[in-house]
Amino acid sequence: MIKEDITKLFFIDIETVGIEEDLDSLHSEYPHLFKVWESTGVDYFKRRYPEDSNLSSNQLFTKRAALIPEFGKIVCVSVGFLMADGEIKLDTFMGNEKDILQKTSSLFDRVDNLNFNICGHNIKNFDLPYIAKRMLINNIKVPNIIPNYKIKPWESKVLDTKEVWNFNSFKGLSSLELICATMGIDNPKDNEVNGSNMHNYYYNNSDKDKIKNYCEEDVKSTIKLIQKIKTL
Repeated sequence: MIKEDITKLFFIDIETVGIEEDLDSLHSEYPHLFKVWESTGVDYFKRRYPEDSNLSSNQLFTKRAALIPEFGKIVCVSVGFLMADGEIKLDTFMGNEKDILQKTSSLFDRVDNLNFNICGHNIKNFDLPYIAKRMLINNIKVPNIIPNYKIKPWESKVLDTKEVWNFNSFKGLSSLELICATMGIDNPKDNEVNGSNMHNYYYNNSDKDKIKNYCEEDVKSTIKLIQKIKTL
């Protein structure tokens, strides 16, 4: 089913938060962005998430801003490789977003030169566009391996495990956690940190290792999922 050499896959996952802790900070640091949030961002998220229609603008920002790169930022990038002997090697970049993106860009270029494909869960719709946009915002050249408007579908060097699982269907549930549970793959995560509270945890806790561990667990689970499907 999976024809790619899985030792030539570059696995990646990212964690994101709102670009500032709250709207007061956004207004202070990015007044023009604050104006666009108030005129466009609030309505966008309330249309997309009707269950949040009663939230204040600030509550909506802290809950949802991390989902789109125009109002969010990347705080963690974890990458992984599967060695020929089955060993999983991981690395994680954290700290200043521009530094994270520069390191990620260099790694993208290296794996592209080595003819690797990128692999991750829902990376075509989330991780890769998010990374590319944040690179442009931070004045970083986007690596050629990241799909852009010029690349034809069959030229893409991306293997998305969400697409693999969905078999050309857009219906049903397909979170990585659900797929791992269904396939009997461990996806151990600290319940203190997850996608829904990542923003608040990041801005209110000095210990960022839990974010790193959370991100790395997704990379390891994705590798194990690919390994299992490859054997079938």
